[in-house]
Amino acid sequence: MTGAPEEHEDDEFLDGEAVEVTPPRPWSLRAQLIAAVLWPSFLAASFATMVFFAFVDPGILHEDAASGVESTRMMAYGVTFFFFWAVTAISSGVSVYLLHTASHADREQDGPE
Repeated sequence: MTGAPEEHEDDEFLDGEAVEVTPPRPWSLRAQLIAAVLWPSFLAASFATMVFFAFVDPGILHEDAASGVESTRMMAYGVTFFFFWAVTAISSGVSVYLLHTASHADREQDGPE
């Protein structure tokens, strides 16, 4: 034995001292479902906003806005993005819900084996 501390695969070195790194905790099922809804809907909303404003000038939206509402181009971009994100999140949420309930129905139909 050389007296040197044993090196493990999971160790990192901080100021010459070996520090054991704990692996990240796995995500809970609820966190996985939320991520499965929000991340794809975020990407779809981003794409939809880019396509929408490729054809529509936010200045036109300002002209058609209610007379008492003060709006800017950035506000139009933001509101439109969050609108598309809400619509695509609802769509993704319904898909996850249907898949989740279908898997429960399949398990109940199969019954105990």
